[in-house]
Amino acid sequence: MQKLVTIYLDNMAYEGTTMFKGHANKHGVAEEHLKDELAEGWWIVSMHGFGGSSEGYSARGWLAVVLEKND
Repeated sequence: MQKLVTIYLDNMAYEGTTMFKGHANKHGVAEEHLKDELAEGWWIVSMHGFGGSSEGYSARGWLAVVLEKND
C-alpha cells in the first residue's frame, strides 16, 4: 500500500506574517512531520520538493513524500 503525504514549508510562518501565524517560538526548531507514520511501519519511497524563494528573502514550498507499507 502507498500513500502521498504533502508537507508545506514556509519560513515566514515563524514570524507570524503568513496564514500560519503564531509560530515564532518554534523558529529554528526541527519538526518531525512523519514521525507517526514511520512509527506505524511506513517507510519513505521517494521525496520531491517544489516551490522556493518568495519575495526575495523567504523560502516557501512543499515536500511531496510517497510512503509505503506492507499490509
